Order: sequence, then structure tokens, then C-alpha cells
Amino acid sequence: MNLTKSESDVLEILLDANAPLSKSGILEHSSINKCWKDGSIHILLNSLLEKGAIYEAGFIRTGKGFGRTFAPTEKGRSYFSNLLMNISQKAEPYKIFSQLIRENVFTDEELEALEQLIKSRK
Repeated sequence: MNLTKSESDVLEILLDANAPLSKSGILEHSSINKCWKDGSIHILLNSLLEKGAIYEAGFIRTGKGFGRTFAPTEKGRSYFSNLLMNISQKAEPYKIFSQLIRENVFTDEELEALEQLIKSRK
């Protein structure tokens, strides 16, 4: 699955939210430097739906009407790890991960969360 930069940004927002989001919710969770227009976000969501990265999770009341909410599919959830593995086909996941730690890519909070994740998987 190939995603554009904007599509991967939207997918990342949905993954970080850990709950289905509406278009307005996605815009609220986007960074300050992302200024998607209503039509743009609609096109991005439809494209992600077509690619199977997200699905319609339900509806919420928005003003006088209802709006769709979206959440990542399993295919969408694995997009970033698959991307990393495809980029470094010959590298082992352990080597990639350990190098990222050596380069201080992670914050202390992220390291703590990763440590908890590793403990829960043992």
C-alpha cells in the first residue's frame, strides 16, 4: 500500500488518537502547520478508505446533522512497520530499533511506553 505524505499524516493522527475521529476531530488533532481544507480532508479520507487503510467506524452528531468517524484498519495499523521493513529489507528489526535508541530518537516517555510494551509481550 502506497500512501502520500498527507495520507500518512492523517493515518498517523488516527493511530495516535486510539479512538475513531470525525473530519473535524482529525483537523483538531493535526499539528499547527497542517491546514487542510474541508474538501482536502474529504479527498484524503476517501482515498484512505479506497486503499483499505481506514474504515468508517460510525457516526457522531455534528451540529444539526451527523458526521462519519474513521479508524485505522489492521492494514492501516501495520502501514508504518511495513514501510520500515520494506525500506530496510536486509536489516533486522532489532538492529533498526537498537540504532534508533542509540541515536536518542525517543523521548523518555516513549522509552517508558516501549519498555512497558516489551514487558507485556514477555
